[in-house]
Amino acid sequence: MEHDTATLTGANLIAGGESRRRDETFAAVDPRTGQEGSVRFHDATSAEVERAAAAAAEAAGVLADLEPATIAAFLRAAADELEALGDTLIAQADFETALGETRLAGERARTCGQLRAFAELVEGGRHFEAIIDTADPSATPPQPDLRRMLIPVGPVAVFGASNFPLAFSVPGGDTASALAAGCPVIAKAHPSHPGTSELSARAIIAAAGRSGLPDGTFSMVQGRQPEVGRALVLAEKVKAVGFTGSSKVGRALFDLGTGRDEPIPVYAEMGSLNPVFVSPGAAAARAEEIAAGYAGSMTLGAGQFCTKPGLIFVPADEHGDHLVEEISERLRDHEASPLLNAGIRQALLDQLGRTKQLEGVETVVEGPTPGDAGWSLAPTLLQVQLDTLLATPELLEEHFGPASIVVRTASERMLEAADALEGSLTATVHGVEAEFDELDELTTRLREKAGRLIWNGFPTGVAVAAAQHHGGPYPATTAAQHTSVGITAIRRFQRPVAYQNAPNELLPPVLRDANPLGVPRLVNGEVTTDPVTR
Repeated sequence: MEHDTATLTGANLIAGGESRRRDETFAAVDPRTGQEGSVRFHDATSAEVERAAAAAAEAAGVLADLEPATIAAFLRAAADELEALGDTLIAQADFETALGETRLAGERARTCGQLRAFAELVEGGRHFEAIIDTADPSATPPQPDLRRMLIPVGPVAVFGASNFPLAFSVPGGDTASALAAGCPVIAKAHPSHPGTSELSARAIIAAAGRSGLPDGTFSMVQGRQPEVGRALVLAEKVKAVGFTGSSKVGRALFDLGTGRDEPIPVYAEMGSLNPVFVSPGAAAARAEEIAAGYAGSMTLGAGQFCTKPGLIFVPADEHGDHLVEEISERLRDHEASPLLNAGIRQALLDQLGRTKQLEGVETVVEGPTPGDAGWSLAPTLLQVQLDTLLATPELLEEHFGPASIVVRTASERMLEAADALEGSLTATVHGVEAEFDELDELTTRLREKAGRLIWNGFPTGVAVAAAQHHGGPYPATTAAQHTSVGITAIRRFQRPVAYQNAPNELLPPVLRDANPLGVPRLVNGEVTTDPVTR
C-alpha cells in the first residue's frame, strides 16, 4: 500500500490553525530501511505550547457545561473521521512504524471502538457518578442535603506512545477518556510517527468542528526534544497529564508535574516485566503449548508491547529443561523484526551487552543482528538461576524489545521469587488443577505486584472492556488505582465536587431534583433515575 503524504503539512495544529514558529524540522523514518520521508515536521516552541494551553483553558468552561449527548456525538464523529481516512492512515502508520497493515488496521478498529465506548458511557450519564443524600434533620448530628458528582479537571496533556501509533497515541485511550470527561486535550505527537499523528489530529479537529465545539478543544504539537514535553507539563493551564512510555521519561514528567507551584497528577504508564510463573504440573503437561504461547507473546510487535513477558520462572527439573528447549526452538526460527526507531534498537543492544556480561547469565538464544539497512533485531533469550536474579538488580530492569529472561527455580521458591519482584502491569500463572492449593498463595502474593492476573494465558492483548485494569504498582505506573484502558480510565481526568444545601436552581442539571438529563443517581442508597422529592 503506497502512503500519500499530500495531506501532511508538518505544522503544529493549535486551536484550529497551523503554526510553524521554529525553523528546526525533522522527518519520519522507515524502520525497515532507515530512509527518511519527504515531509518535514516542525518542533513546537514554548510559545506555541502556551498558546495551545491558553486556548484549551478557554474551551474548558464550554466543554464542562455541554450536555452528554453533545460530547458523545463528538466522540463518535472522531471515530468516523479516523475511519474515513481509509488506506491513507494505515499506509502512513506502516511507513513510520513497520508494524504491518493488518496489525495497524486492527489497532485503528480498537481506537475507534474506544472512542465509541466512551461515547456510550457519557451518553448514559454513568460517568458523573452522581450521589444524592437528602437532608435528614432527625439525624444526630442533623444531616444536610448533600449532592456529589464528578466534573472535568480541565486541560489535559497527552503524550503519544512509540509502540501504538493509534491506540495509545494522539487519538488513543488517554485522549478519548479526557475528551469524554469534558477536558480539552493538547496532544504531543511521538516523533517516531509524526505523520500518523498529524492525520489523526486533523480527524479529531474535523470532528470537533462538525460538533460545534470551540477551537481549543484539541491541539497537537510536534517535538523531538525534551523541552517540548517539559513546556507542556509546566504550562500553567494544564491540569493533568497522560503518558505511556519509558520509566526514565515517565518519572521525569511525574517529577515535573508534582514539583510545580500548583502540582498536577501525571498518570504515567511505564516499564513492566510482566512475569510468567510455570508450575511443575503445567511444565509436565503442556510444555509445547506454553512454549508456543510464550515465544509468540514475547515477539509480538517485535517485543515492543508494554505487556510483553520479560521474565518466565521455570521449574529446575527435566520438565523445565524441556520447556526451555521448546521456547528456544521457536525463537531460533523467528526472523528479525524492525524496531520502532534507532534509539530503541541501540538501547536494547547496549542493555543486552551489559546483561550478558553479568555473572551467572547464560545466553540461550541469540539471533543474528542484521546490518545497518534498518532497525531489525532477532529474539534473544537469556537464562539465570533464581539466586542470580535475587542478587542482581539489573536483571529486574525491563528489556524493551524481543528479549526475555528464563529464571530456573525450585517450585518451593516460587513465593520467594514473587516477593522479589517490583510492580508490573500483569502477572501470569500456568498451573493445573491438582496444584490449586499451592498456587493460591502465589496468586495472592502476585496480586500485590500487578494490576492484572492471568491464568493459563499470556499478557499481550488488552481487551477494551469495562472490567479491564491496565495499570499496576510503581514502577509500572505512577497511579496504581487507575487504568489507561477501559471506561473507568475516565476517572483520571475528573474530580469530585459536593453541593451542600444548594438551591435547586443553582445545581448542575445532573443533581437537580427533576433529573432533566435522566442520568442514573445513587439517591439515599438506591440507584434510580427518578426525580427527588425534598
